[in-house]
Amino acid sequence: MPTWTYIAMPYGWLPSINGTTTVRGRSTKIDAPLGEILDRPIPEELFGLMGAFEARNGRFGIMTDLTYMKLGVSDSGARARSVNPDIAGTLAAAVSVQFKMFIAEAALAYELVRWDGATPGTGTSIDLYGGGRFWWQNAEASLALTAGLSIADLTLRRGRALAASGDVTWLDPLVGLRLRHHFSPATELVLRADIGGFGAGSDLSWQAMGYLNWEFARTASTSWSGMLGYRALYVDFSKGRGRSHYEYDMLTHGPVLGLTARF
Repeated sequence: MPTWTYIAMPYGWLPSINGTTTVRGRSTKIDAPLGEILDRPIPEELFGLMGAFEARNGRFGIMTDLTYMKLGVSDSGARARSVNPDIAGTLAAAVSVQFKMFIAEAALAYELVRWDGATPGTGTSIDLYGGGRFWWQNAEASLALTAGLSIADLTLRRGRALAASGDVTWLDPLVGLRLRHHFSPATELVLRADIGGFGAGSDLSWQAMGYLNWEFARTASTSWSGMLGYRALYVDFSKGRGRSHYEYDMLTHGPVLGLTARF
């Protein structure tokens, strides 16, 4: 009879972000490579905690992933793009944006097919999974003051105008596929991709992630592996209009590295 096995994977994500955000009707184009992100002060504008957990019993599995990030972008990484036509005034070129976000994923997985390799401990399996991705965000756009800027709904701070989104939350359904391939009992490649949103929360979201686990230590009950890979997460979400318009149309992508414990 199958028994439960567990996988815990704390990891770090070193992201670049590309896209557009709108805070209180003011839009900003974001194009911040990894070097720009890593240049921000820690922990005020660069901080993150990530981890994944999975429980499996035979063909069935429960997958979870939690991500908290604080990211700041300014200078060459952020450029004022436009103002909602319902808002009077213009924006200066100088703008900085700071995001705080929490992303929680939970899904049920089922192993559709499995091919055993020629040697013990090798083989390939494909899982179908479905569930949801919960988002919480809080964004602040700091805008340089100009004579043409309407500041009726903004907060003045140190010669700049601050547009704050407040707390924004939504829930996206998702469905995806995952491939797990064991080159050997100690080396595993995992590739996964999912799509979600469908207008229920965001208009569209998708994720692609691939990583390699290689075992470096084993005890009587636990095996320990290093993890190295790449993760890309895209979402297109918007709500409100005019002065209350918030939009987050962004691709977050970059290398991931961490530790995997199986027990």
